[in-house]
Amino acid sequence: MPEMELRDLLMIYPFTKPTGIFDRKRARLAREMEQKSPYTTNEGVIALQKFSLTVEHGEFLVLLGPSGCGKTTLLRLIAGLETPVQGQILMDGKCVNELPPEQRDIAMVFQNFSLYPHLDVYENLAFTLKNQRMPRDELDARVREVAEILQLTRVLDRRPKELSGGQQQRVAIGRAIIRRPKLFLMDEPFSNLDPALRGQLREAVRRLHAHLGTTFVYVTHDQKEALSLGTRIVVMKDGMLQQEGTPRDVFNRPVNRFVASIVGEPPMNFFENCSVFRESRTVEVLGKRFRLPSCPDRDRVTVGIRPVHMEVGAGEISGTLEQTLPLGSETLLTVKTDGGSVRVVVPESQGLSWIRGQQVLLSVESRRLHLFDPETELRL
Repeated sequence: MPEMELRDLLMIYPFTKPTGIFDRKRARLAREMEQKSPYTTNEGVIALQKFSLTVEHGEFLVLLGPSGCGKTTLLRLIAGLETPVQGQILMDGKCVNELPPEQRDIAMVFQNFSLYPHLDVYENLAFTLKNQRMPRDELDARVREVAEILQLTRVLDRRPKELSGGQQQRVAIGRAIIRRPKLFLMDEPFSNLDPALRGQLREAVRRLHAHLGTTFVYVTHDQKEALSLGTRIVVMKDGMLQQEGTPRDVFNRPVNRFVASIVGEPPMNFFENCSVFRESRTVEVLGKRFRLPSCPDRDRVTVGIRPVHMEVGAGEISGTLEQTLPLGSETLLTVKTDGGSVRVVVPESQGLSWIRGQQVLLSVESRRLHLFDPETELRL
């Protein structure tokens, strides 16, 4: 039996209504923005549309998608902070739609730290256990165990204002895990931190998941975070599930153009209206024909190529270097070809130097091409 099952969840938020004479303009502007959503009813904005998903025991599930796609709404429904208009949330086979948050055995970490400023780290971690009237010896052992896991032992006597942002977020995570719930929910917990701290905390969360073996549901709009953390990724758009699978599956076989564009950095190159030649089972991209393993029943297709799958050197695609962007271990090149501008990632280990305006040759293997239907944008 899965840890959790979501069945046909529907969530609609009512349109904003003015609450006073001074709020009318603000409410009118908010309502205009809400009505621009492609999915609205007379009742309001549809945040989730017949959303179904199964979460297995012990997995690290990442919800990935742009702002407004329904990720946080889904997390709030699971936590019991909101009730779906339709559908069921089942945990261990039992429907929990009407179960209050405190009875769901779920811990949630928010984007903001939400620590008690007048308590030190030890007291912040111990707060929930004190309310549960846990014996002092057991409480102390639990606090020190969590502090050691999250590398907080040296700051147990400090208050939140004396901590760095990363330390504060580790305390917030510690307050969640100290109860040992059966499910962790994390809503973009690192988005307010600088890149270096985010990297450190991603590693800490990865270790934490391996240590606890508990189920994690993690929300992010950062595809790097999703690919590095998740055992399974769920890509969302407009309140609907677009694709679910392992990071490798989502990266290598995106089911549609949206998934292909949101997963992968730098973004995938797309080439519109590429001709398909059925007799020779080839497609023409950037002035070159590539043989296909199977020929789609289309005369024209959209072709996607990831920048990391293109190579500079010997090849049949010629172009002019327009721009270089050093990224540390690699360099991002923008090359102008007869078929349009192309982004190419070159490892810095190759030791090549680049001059704007120089001529370069590009190559790509046929198996690296992604073909999409121009109308439905589905993978072919």
